[in-house]
Amino acid sequence: MPRSLARPQRWLHHARKLLPYLLGLYLLYLLAGNVFLNTPLFDQVTNRKPHKFVMTTGPAITLLPGHVIAWNVQMRGHVNRTVYVLRADRASARLALLPLFQREVRVPSLHATGVAAEIARVDEAIPSPPRGDRGWTLRFDAIHSDSIRSVRTGKLLIVGQGSGTVGFVKQLRGGPSELLDSEVSFADADVSLDGTQLLGDMQLQSQFSYPRHYRDQAPGLEKLGLLHAVLEVQARSQGLRLDTDTQRPAVASAAVPGQLQASLTLDQGALQPGSHAVWRVPLQVGAGAPDRGTLAIQLDAARDIRLQARLLQARLPQRDGTGAALDADLIIAGRHIPFDDPSEVLGRTSGTVKGEWTFTSLNWIPALFVQKPWFQLQGGGVLRADLRLQNGELAAGSSVDIPAARAVAEVAGVHMQGTASAHGQLQAGTPTRAVLAVKLPTFNARAGNPKGATLFDGRDLALTLTGDGRLRELRKGVRAQLRFDDATIPDLTAYNRYLGNGQVRLLGGAGRVSGDAQLDTQGRVGNGSVRLRSQRARLQVAGLDLQGDARVDGRLRRGDFSQRRFDLGGSVIELRNVQVGDQQRPQPWWGRVTIARGDIDAQSPFQVDARADLAMRDAGPLLALFAERSDYPRWALSLLDSGQVDAHTRLRWRAGHLVLDGLQAENERLSLRARLDLLDQRKRGDLYLRWGLLGAGIELDGQRRQWHLAGAREWFDGRPALLPAPAQSGTGGTAD
Repeated sequence: MPRSLARPQRWLHHARKLLPYLLGLYLLYLLAGNVFLNTPLFDQVTNRKPHKFVMTTGPAITLLPGHVIAWNVQMRGHVNRTVYVLRADRASARLALLPLFQREVRVPSLHATGVAAEIARVDEAIPSPPRGDRGWTLRFDAIHSDSIRSVRTGKLLIVGQGSGTVGFVKQLRGGPSELLDSEVSFADADVSLDGTQLLGDMQLQSQFSYPRHYRDQAPGLEKLGLLHAVLEVQARSQGLRLDTDTQRPAVASAAVPGQLQASLTLDQGALQPGSHAVWRVPLQVGAGAPDRGTLAIQLDAARDIRLQARLLQARLPQRDGTGAALDADLIIAGRHIPFDDPSEVLGRTSGTVKGEWTFTSLNWIPALFVQKPWFQLQGGGVLRADLRLQNGELAAGSSVDIPAARAVAEVAGVHMQGTASAHGQLQAGTPTRAVLAVKLPTFNARAGNPKGATLFDGRDLALTLTGDGRLRELRKGVRAQLRFDDATIPDLTAYNRYLGNGQVRLLGGAGRVSGDAQLDTQGRVGNGSVRLRSQRARLQVAGLDLQGDARVDGRLRRGDFSQRRFDLGGSVIELRNVQVGDQQRPQPWWGRVTIARGDIDAQSPFQVDARADLAMRDAGPLLALFAERSDYPRWALSLLDSGQVDAHTRLRWRAGHLVLDGLQAENERLSLRARLDLLDQRKRGDLYLRWGLLGAGIELDGQRRQWHLAGAREWFDGRPALLPAPAQSGTGGTAD
């Protein structure tokens, strides 16, 4: 036989001898491989750390070494605070066997059908292992699917006809990872956010990859700073319905078509020049969502990023009390996107924002200024804004306007409310100054709360709040000024609540009051003044009925914000055209009290200590507090109309309790000393009266009077003082 024919025959002979062994090995592989894939042995091998990775499958088959087909595949992984879940109806994978000897699991191809993916952030964190290079390497060159059904990332859900190829390399136990050149596309997809549909009929093309790196070089979202990605999107934008007539604005989709077009390229965290996006979103907004318009947002990247937004009203005429408009033109310096700290973008943003919007609550505006809610804008209303940004800070010239809102202010126990308009502005300076000017054309002031007695009704109340224009510093040093003029007091008796149940009572009358107060961010009064005028006011002092005209010019200066102490110095109380009791004097009496020095301690118990100068037409009403006219000696009666009397005294007042001590009064004919304690409905005190060589004293205790005619001066000087002696040094409070 020729040698050339003998060699193939020998090969065939050896092959026939090996074939049974190979066939046996193959059958053994089929048996072992399929038993492994379809019994708990597979779970024991693949799910050794179920808190980090779990894989389950339905039926699975392997016909060739390194090739597996499985149905109902599900994988769940937990890395740091990220959980991912992958599902596939069917998966076919090919495993390269030789790389296993080099501690590498290489899957050159994996084809899946009916794919769904979910990625979510969770509170529980599984720490990543430290950097290392000793673990096995996983390499998936091409995971491909022509039937991606859905992808969910957080609250964002994409559902449609998707396809894609993804490849990655990851070394376990702290080794590096790499995302190979990958691509994903969707056709006729729907996009929703937290159940609200945003896009429909979406056509999406994307390409992405990032280079090899260790986790500590770019943990978490910082990986996006390494990403190279190209995104092309065309979609029908779903309209949005924003109903602001609720405590929390309700967002829903509306069956009004819009459009989204985007062509974006991202390289190492920076948008590339030429990137462009336009989104037109139909909106239905307002209380009940009656107003319709289109929000157009455009983004362009060149040297910087330019973002423009405009809301155009399509419903005319616009309803009163509603507003929906936006016109923004912003430049973001540079093209870098700080995915790990998105707020950094604000510090690079400059431009203008003009808008008008209806809010269900406007109280967040005064909350920017005040630390305690002593001033509020209750309920909703329209806000108009014209803002200028410079490197993330509001710039001088920015302004906001509120045409109408219900305003409430609680100042010194007085509840004031009315419909207000407000204008806010940022004024130039270093730093800038924020000013919010609130005006109430009409207002009502009540005692304590909205249901309290009416104290006064007025017009043109003005409240101006001023502070540092930097938002983070604004509330720390705000000062406010509240001012009104000639408010009407319908009934003076409403003020008896501040006098207590003592022997000073207002019996009737009306008047007018003006006020001017400076307050701090907590609503505490600093400096202030009040002017009250009343004609034919009726009052009772220690049982003595008075009727006449009253004038009060009160001045208040805070000496210590923390201790709540005030200075009353310079305040004046004046009575004119006064008739005493039923007597009709031909010449009405008058009197004036000037607070030379006065302190208010507003802590509990509330107390006023003052030194006052008095001027009176005559001493008649003062003497009447101690005894009836007919009770005085004959020589004393001639002093009742002895002419103007000038006096000074120390006083202390608490609610329902007035004490006068060290009262000294003089004129050309009369010398008078007195001390008087008026507590609730009881009065007691001492009086010394002198005319030339004649003198008399009265000891008053309720309805009992005891006269002292002999040694009257010695008796008076021996009586105890009602108030402690004043400090030799010290002054009243000082202004801020």
